[in-house]
Amino acid sequence: MTVVEIILAAATELGIADDVQAALEEGATAGEADAKNLLRCFNLVENELALDYLPLVAEESFKTDTGAVYFSEFSRSVSRILKVCDGSGNAVAFKIFPDYLKTQPDEVVVRYAYVPKEKGFTDESDFKAYASVRLFAYGIAAEYSLASGLFEEAAVWDKKYKEAITAAYRSHPCKAMASRRWV
Repeated sequence: MTVVEIILAAATELGIADDVQAALEEGATAGEADAKNLLRCFNLVENELALDYLPLVAEESFKTDTGAVYFSEFSRSVSRILKVCDGSGNAVAFKIFPDYLKTQPDEVVVRYAYVPKEKGFTDESDFKAYASVRLFAYGIAAEYSLASGLFEEAAVWDKKYKEAITAAYRSHPCKAMASRRWV
C-alpha cells in the first residue's frame, strides 16, 4: 500500500479527492494544504495502529561479545522486545535497560515490535497485512475531521475506524490457550 493510494482513499471519503489529487499529481496549490494535512494524519494513524492495535514485528541478528545490544544498532525504532533467542533458536534470558538490551554474549536473534518511521507521499506503509486501505482511510478521515473542528463528523469516522480495527484485530493471528479439563 502506497501512502498516496491511502491518502487518495481518505480524500475520497472526505469529498476532497479532486483538489488533493490535483495537488499530488499536478502540483496545484488548491489542495496542497489538504494533502499535507492528510499526510500528517496518515503518519498519526500508522503510528497509533503500530503502538496500540496491530504491532509491527521485526527480527534482527546481532553478534555481541559483552551481551549488550544497544538500541541504536537496530534498523528500526524499538517499542517493545518480544523475544531473544540464541543462534540455535532457543529462548535466552534478557534484561532491558534505557539504552540497551543485556543478554548472553554470543550471536542472538531479537524479535521486537517497532514504531514506523514518518512517511512522505512517495513512501509505502509498513503494514503489509491486516490493515487495509479502508481502515487507514477511516482513521485519516477521523483525524482530519477532528483537526478541522468537525467534531460530529469526526465521531462518525472514529466509530467506523474502531470497527475496522476490530475486524482487522480478529483476523490477526493470536495464540489461543487450550481449555483445561477438570477430572
